[in-house]
Amino acid sequence: MRFPIGFSDFRQLRLDAYDYVDKTALAADVVRAADQVLLFPRPRRFGKTLNLSMLRYWFERSTEDRRALFAGLAVTSAGPEVAATFQRYPTVYLTFKDTKHANWAACRADVAFNLRMETERLRPVWGSAALLDSERTSLDAIVAGTASDTDLHLSIRLLTRALHLATGEAAVLLIDEYDTPTHAGWSGGYYDEVIGFFRNFLSSGLKDNPHIYRGVLTGILRVAKESIFSGLNNVAVYSVLAQPFSSHFGFTEPQVQALCEGVGPTADLNGIREWYNGYRMGGTIMYNPWSVLRYLSHPEEGFQPYWVNTASHDLLRSVVVQGGMGLHDDLARLMAGGEIEVPISESIQLRDLARDVTTVWSFLLFTGYLKVSATRLEDGQLWGTLSIPNQELHTSYREMFRTWLDLGLGSATRARALCSALLAGDTEAFEGLLSRLVVESLSFFDAHSRTPEAVYQAFLVGLFIQLDKTHIVDSNRESGYGRYDVCVRPRTAGQPGAVLELKSYDAERGTPDQALDAAVKQLTDRAYATSLRQAGAEPVWQWAAVFDGKRVRARAQQA
Repeated sequence: MRFPIGFSDFRQLRLDAYDYVDKTALAADVVRAADQVLLFPRPRRFGKTLNLSMLRYWFERSTEDRRALFAGLAVTSAGPEVAATFQRYPTVYLTFKDTKHANWAACRADVAFNLRMETERLRPVWGSAALLDSERTSLDAIVAGTASDTDLHLSIRLLTRALHLATGEAAVLLIDEYDTPTHAGWSGGYYDEVIGFFRNFLSSGLKDNPHIYRGVLTGILRVAKESIFSGLNNVAVYSVLAQPFSSHFGFTEPQVQALCEGVGPTADLNGIREWYNGYRMGGTIMYNPWSVLRYLSHPEEGFQPYWVNTASHDLLRSVVVQGGMGLHDDLARLMAGGEIEVPISESIQLRDLARDVTTVWSFLLFTGYLKVSATRLEDGQLWGTLSIPNQELHTSYREMFRTWLDLGLGSATRARALCSALLAGDTEAFEGLLSRLVVESLSFFDAHSRTPEAVYQAFLVGLFIQLDKTHIVDSNRESGYGRYDVCVRPRTAGQPGAVLELKSYDAERGTPDQALDAAVKQLTDRAYATSLRQAGAEPVWQWAAVFDGKRVRARAQQA
């Protein structure tokens, strides 16, 4: 089989006879939609650009006969209503997927260049339109590269009006990765400028525009309505939570099975499920198409984090590191294979990421780093049960925790030494290293309103998570006759394991030694080491740790 790795042009893919997973039913659903403008937020590399390219070749008026491009595909059997739209409409195609710049001047220049190239490409069509002198002057300025901000703000409305007048048909408007400049603006410090520009640009182009037959926008996030879509009531958003259009981005289970059958016995379907499955789009289980195709192109190379490795994680890492202890505690739970239930919102203000932990979870969900398995509505607030989708994303979170250690703790080396002392039962080394890390680093994190024990617990889970390749690190799980605070359980029998009981020292309740005695007694009486024995851990270490502010006392004994 020949897979179109990195291809985003539908015409080239079909003419060069690459294998294509048929997503042309999207065109039929766009035709049948009651909405004039549709926005599809999806994670990166889930086929957004290729889908928009396909829509362009279906709808766009052209002297080229494009029937061969769609031969045998689903859209050709969608009925006469859909067939009547084939090559019928003048089409505007804009992409901002590469509009990533360090400052607003460069960003604006890039946007202006994209508008210039598309307006110039369509000039043979709109050139004959009966336009007002002021309209033609603005379009000419865009082509000449001398457009003012006002010209650029009005460009979509002017261009679609000119195309409508020239052809008698309203235009199809396709905008790929509309929010990429917004992300760059947030990272580069020019968020207000980019938001202000795109609010005017999209509002003037989309609101009550009679010259658009259909508009389709893709991106990663639905940027908050008050930021960009202010005043727009004709944009229907179909996020990863929506059932309509859910199967058009990404690969379904039958599609992946068919690809594996085409490749032959070297394709490991169960491995693909473990590594690249698990996304939920409107309740439909979906696979990451980029990673699936990369693996199937060279299955002999084994499973690798293809999707993760193609991204710049600067924004993601800064968000996670700034999220504070409350975020890292829940991330540790996710890393241990658990779930969290948190408020989620489909509209995101990027500027809130640095100060609102709940916004971070929505960001991670809609960018593809988490999946939602269930939702519920309570008092007008949407809540989602979130987890890590697959093994590929698990590797990404492990890397983020390393970043957390490097940035938050100043040195991951001491954290690794702490893990070694933990599994060796070396009380002196463990107590010394943990005391130093707590003194130097714990104030870096925002403990929010959590109890002290919860803060220390989250801190230790974050430290121990680097053992993830060999051990399962979790917290607050049942074992024996109660719930331990932290457990480091080996993935393979015969390896050491540890369970920890943490106490916050209270002078009114006795001495630190008495607090340690109480913790050791609790470990023994409640048999917290049971899960370690069941996992075949050898030896099994029971650890008691007492925290007096930033001072730490620890004691270990074999169970």
